[in-house]
Amino acid sequence: MTKKAKVYQSLILLLGLALAVRQSLVSSGGNDRLFLSYFALTIVTSLMRLGVPTAAGTISIGFIFILASLAQLSMGQTITIGITGTIIHYLRDTKARIDWLSLSFQTAVVVLGIEAAHLAFDRIMQLLPNSGVAAGLPLAGTILFLVTAFPLAATTAMKERELLRRVWHNRFLWSLPYYLAGAALAGLLTAVVQLPLWQTAVIIVPLLFLVYRAYGLQIDSLARERQHAEELATLQLSMVEALALAVESKEMSAVDHLHRMATYAVTLGRAVGLREPELRALRTAAVLHDIGQVAVPDHIIMKPGRLTPEEYERLKVHPDVGGDIIERANFPYAVAPIVRAHHERWDGNGYPLGLKGEQIPLEARVLAAVDTFVALCSDRHHRRALPTEKAMAIVRQESGRGLDPTVVAALDRIYIQLSDEAKASPVVPPRIVKGKDGKALTVEAADETPAFLATIAAARQEEQSLLEFTQILGSSLNLHETLSAISRRFRKQIPFDTLVLYLCNEKRLEASFIDGENFSLFNGLSMEKGEGLSGGVAERRKPLLNEDPAAEPLAGRSPEKAARLKSAMSVPLEGPRGVVGVLTFYAEKREAFTQPQLGLLLALTPKLSVTVENSLLFRAAENQASFDFLTGLPNAGSLFLHLQNELSRSARNSATLAVLVCDLDGFKQVNDRFGHLTGNKLLQGVAAGFKESCREYDFVARLGGDEFVIVLPGATDEAVKTRRKRFSEMVEKVAFDLCTERVASLSVGIAFYPKDGRSAEELLAKADELMYQDKTVRKALKAGMVGETAHSWLTSTD
Repeated sequence: MTKKAKVYQSLILLLGLALAVRQSLVSSGGNDRLFLSYFALTIVTSLMRLGVPTAAGTISIGFIFILASLAQLSMGQTITIGITGTIIHYLRDTKARIDWLSLSFQTAVVVLGIEAAHLAFDRIMQLLPNSGVAAGLPLAGTILFLVTAFPLAATTAMKERELLRRVWHNRFLWSLPYYLAGAALAGLLTAVVQLPLWQTAVIIVPLLFLVYRAYGLQIDSLARERQHAEELATLQLSMVEALALAVESKEMSAVDHLHRMATYAVTLGRAVGLREPELRALRTAAVLHDIGQVAVPDHIIMKPGRLTPEEYERLKVHPDVGGDIIERANFPYAVAPIVRAHHERWDGNGYPLGLKGEQIPLEARVLAAVDTFVALCSDRHHRRALPTEKAMAIVRQESGRGLDPTVVAALDRIYIQLSDEAKASPVVPPRIVKGKDGKALTVEAADETPAFLATIAAARQEEQSLLEFTQILGSSLNLHETLSAISRRFRKQIPFDTLVLYLCNEKRLEASFIDGENFSLFNGLSMEKGEGLSGGVAERRKPLLNEDPAAEPLAGRSPEKAARLKSAMSVPLEGPRGVVGVLTFYAEKREAFTQPQLGLLLALTPKLSVTVENSLLFRAAENQASFDFLTGLPNAGSLFLHLQNELSRSARNSATLAVLVCDLDGFKQVNDRFGHLTGNKLLQGVAAGFKESCREYDFVARLGGDEFVIVLPGATDEAVKTRRKRFSEMVEKVAFDLCTERVASLSVGIAFYPKDGRSAEELLAKADELMYQDKTVRKALKAGMVGETAHSWLTSTD
């Protein structure tokens, strides 16, 4: 109950108490025999539950005797009859712990109503002294209704955070005609009791029978209407609950979550003193508390990490949306205020309204504590479920901060019992049924999990998977990194042993990425389009499901491993320029793959195809930036990076390093005499010759034009001399093969680390200087200006 409602009730209580004390002091006299008769009738009718049924209970017909007492008894006697009927009626309908404030408030309201009705009745009698009670009782009945009903309506509206107008119209105004009819019966009763006993009996017995019979028919009619209304409410709740299950069914564990929420909330609600109508509202709210999440994108709800401020603002709309949805269902009890406030915090830092302390409805405070505890004890996307003790420890830390301390203390007393009951109960979704009394709507466990939940959960998971795959595909242009991340994500949903991406290279498919247990079986595999299982997919551009991997051209590659593969699923990757590749999954189990898994792949392949194509274009651009287009050798940028790394390694290992700068002599004449196409072929042939003449860990780069650089780690003087001679012979042979005459030779400058320099710049400068010396000597030798001895000395590596 809110603080405002408590203050209001306290004021009414004080006013009613003051009036009751005043009347007890000033009131005197009265017909004691008649008082005892009315007093006894009030007790009997209250105990026998004779009353008019409503959505919230029954209206006692004891007000008839109150109105009759106004005309015939003293105020003290009338107030005594009214208080007695109110107390008996309250105690009869209360099954839980007695709320003494509520009982005292209702009693005070009756005292105020009797006082107001008495004043109105006396005023009419003064104005119309000869009219009798027939003129005063209808007005007194109307005043009694207004003064007793309005405070009750106001308290209900404040407690349930509903509009007063709506509460008044839906729950109280309809009973005004019954008060007017009761005033007529009270008038008849006052006339009959004036007659002798036998005449009274002759009149009253048939009349009572007719009233009883008519009342019984009215009771039956109202009961049927009420049953129909409850059936409609049950239907409404079942439909909204089905929607709630659909909203929650991102995973099948959500079914267990709703079941626990409903069970825990009701048990904790009883522990903090909620009555049956409030428990029914709480139980329903527990099932529907997150129905507003239909307005929040799934990628926010299912995000494994921390939400961004913008995403958190999007999430905060769901309590309001849920409240709006539930209000349209017109439940017979206040569910919407609980749902709206279940994310409010005790310290006022919650949402959507920022309510604080007891401004938050008690039912919402109970639901917040249960939601926190159940969430901690359940598996989430970003963590596993916490042990019960650890979860409760976190809830205790929130006491007085996010959660009501009283509610947390009550949960602390019963959480072990709740956990034990949850473990013993079936993990199935709740369903809505009517209680044993035919009145209460309850949430109980169903016999089995509806099949539609699995379908919805699968669809939501596929949607989330596509979102996650899309995020991975857009995270990198490195094809190997992207495919490695994709493969790890695929393993969560597709049971494969080996995954292979075949890329199209003109009319062939080449295994470019392999993940799984059979790397050696597929490494280097190449096939024609149309050949084998994957080649057929590339040619026909149609997927295959659970085909025999034996169709792949794996002959001679390891018969044992190939024989273990029993099923394959393959899809073509079609980009804007056609088929760029084929993605094939292999498994050692027969019929390992399913149609939904193939559907997921087909939904993903358009994005994956574009990613593969973009990665290949990026790789080509990257190669173009790092390699010489004509010769395929690394360019100057790559040379400097490689040379820096080799120098660092040589320094660590105290090793030598030789750098050779080579220049083609006569290259310009080749271009001038034989054309640039022949010159290009000469450069390509020389580049290929350098690579063939080098070790695997040697490095050959083209600086530009007709200059090449060769890095020889760990090379000795003798080895370099031998290599130099081999390079020169290779250049002369390539040139002769192209031009059929000796038109080109090689000038070489050699620098050693650390003798000639310790940095890349120093070594290249020294080697370049020596290369030009070699070129000068060669020209002089050719012109006959120096002898062979001088040339040998100038080109020495010492």
